Amino acid sequence: MATIAVLLSSLLPFLNNIVKRFYDTTSIVFNNVSGARNLDLDSCIFFLSMPFAYLFIFIGTKFGAHRFSYYTFYISCYFQLAFILNFIFLDKNEVFFFAEAAVLLIFIAIGIILFFVERYFKKLALADEFKEKALDRSLSLLSKKRIE
Repeated sequence: MATIAVLLSSLLPFLNNIVKRFYDTTSIVFNNVSGARNLDLDSCIFFLSMPFAYLFIFIGTKFGAHRFSYYTFYISCYFQLAFILNFIFLDKNEVFFFAEAAVLLIFIAIGIILFFVERYFKKLALADEFKEKALDRSLSLLSKKRIE
């Protein structure tokens, strides 16, 4: 169930595109919205999905989601940032290209760093496990010698 929550969190940012396939979300406009003159249902779904995505990832983390489901959330965060950059830079100019390239490079660097950190901690865990088994073995041998 926790893995399903994490996978659902990766799909939530695209919920506005999924709903748009079945219903014209730009036809519903909220006129009395503070901070914006008109806010359509498509934008509401997109901006409300982000906090719920983080809520689902929290639930997944709390109940021990499978580790491979974090990769889907990682990729989903990249797409969220890419869509927000599209929203900020509406026209395709040079700044948009550099911003997209920078976000992609940052996410690739974070992914590589996380890979090496995960390998390092796995090696530490294996070394600790070996030390504990060796210590248990030596203690059991010492206790048998005392009994004899």
